[in-house]
Amino acid sequence: MPRSRRGRGEGSVYFVERRNEWVGSISLGVDPQTGKRRRATIYGSSKKETLQRLADFRARTAGELSRRRAPTLREFAEGWLEREVRPNRRATTHRSYAGILQNHVLPVLGTLKVNRIEPRDVERCLAIIRETAGASMAVKSRTVLRRLMQRACALEVIGRNPVDNVEAPTVTKRPMQFLDTSQLQALFKAADGDRFEALVVVLAIGGIRIGEALALTWADVDFGGTIRVDKTAQEAYGKPQIMPPKTKAGTRTIALGKVPIAALRRRHKLAKIEGFAEPKDLVFPTTTGTVVRQSNLSRRWWVPLLESAGLKRVNLHALRHSSASLSLLAGTNFKVIADRLGHADPGFTSRTYAHAVDVLHHRDAAALDALMEPKKRATATRSSAKRK
Repeated sequence: MPRSRRGRGEGSVYFVERRNEWVGSISLGVDPQTGKRRRATIYGSSKKETLQRLADFRARTAGELSRRRAPTLREFAEGWLEREVRPNRRATTHRSYAGILQNHVLPVLGTLKVNRIEPRDVERCLAIIRETAGASMAVKSRTVLRRLMQRACALEVIGRNPVDNVEAPTVTKRPMQFLDTSQLQALFKAADGDRFEALVVVLAIGGIRIGEALALTWADVDFGGTIRVDKTAQEAYGKPQIMPPKTKAGTRTIALGKVPIAALRRRHKLAKIEGFAEPKDLVFPTTTGTVVRQSNLSRRWWVPLLESAGLKRVNLHALRHSSASLSLLAGTNFKVIADRLGHADPGFTSRTYAHAVDVLHHRDAAALDALMEPKKRATATRSSAKRK
């Protein structure tokens, strides 16, 4: 029996050879308790009959379907976090999404039915968040809410994403924190003899992330002049864990000079005394050999170290920024710096460290002047000689 392609708007209607009948199906939305999509199936002896039965079913159950497919935003968000985010994303991502929704989005929109949320509701929510928590948090909230509603679209809970037509708030970026050469020298002097002296040097010169440094093992260190970065330490649900890098660019080998290698040698000598110098042991562990918690490291070690060096308070990540800035000022190629930092795009590196790029532009202008000025003097000298 010849069958034509189903028409626009007819839904899922098809012929089953083994049953010798037509089948139509309609979505009943998503069960907010299980997160599973539900469908009703309609049968008929012909395509026309099946389409009619499908239309009748839609008409009879329109009100019920509307109620079924409309969990509140809080109900849908809780299911999304547990069934979609927790199993498939990093623990830090799940914790971040849950915190943003619970603390900022759901207090405003949580009681609304998902299919009743309009762009104006989203605008109102973001305006409240911006007023109470700042523009940066409003931008993050928009991102998480948009992903949540995209999932609702995919599961046919809603027909369109109300966040798409709402512009993200404008954020004024804070000045980047970094230390200059004299400040780093003061920091190195204050860290001299400290158990984590090498951590300061590796972060400031190697430019790796603090989580990557805390995940280093002695097997990753080549005292010939390199370290291998292929994992990172993160706090997952209150417990530090070693995880693979977030991106492919995060796995890399970094060349180190004499200063950081000498500091690592001193750290290795101390590790032998502590009993944590085997290849599998962490380079920068706690006194019991376990992974250091970043929050504890910052509060108990980093802040006192800055005070000892007589420096203003900056976060640990400032050492990574300092490394990149100094390399740029030294004339290092953007691609080399991006590779060392674990950036997939050198353009991102240049945009991030624009303050150093501006200095390079001035240096380039001065270098061009220096190239041109000797030629002018030589021309003037030759002209004077000819007149004589």
